[in-house]
Amino acid sequence: MNDQIAQMFDDFRDIPSSTIGHEILRTKVLPDLLGKEADSILYFLGRNLAKSYPCTSIDEIGTFFGAMGWDHLSLDKEKKNEYQFTLSGELIAKRLTYKTNYSFRLEAGFLAEQISLLTNEHAECAYTCQIRKKNVTFQVVKQ
Repeated sequence: MNDQIAQMFDDFRDIPSSTIGHEILRTKVLPDLLGKEADSILYFLGRNLAKSYPCTSIDEIGTFFGAMGWDHLSLDKEKKNEYQFTLSGELIAKRLTYKTNYSFRLEAGFLAEQISLLTNEHAECAYTCQIRKKNVTFQVVKQ
């Protein structure tokens, strides 16, 4: 086995084998392909994905996250123009330990567009990785 393959197995040692392909696409292939514009492109891909699969409720957004293998999404706070979500689970905890930062821009774009579709108002989303808490918080703001 060559060194690169051995390193890949080491990097993803706690990831189910059925998920390794997805992780390689998200952490290696897409960033290489998209270059320095990766974050912006992933965000807009997330928005486009939401348009293709519009959800009818916040609960359905959470169900979609689970079905996509993005882990468990929960709504923490809802205000007039703002929503705070938390993404958590074993896979999220592992992604937060990767040597290279894992981008959650695809998920952020998806959330922004789903809230836009649900409320008929433009929304944007930012996220913060909570390494100690082993989760990611998403702040969606209607504009």
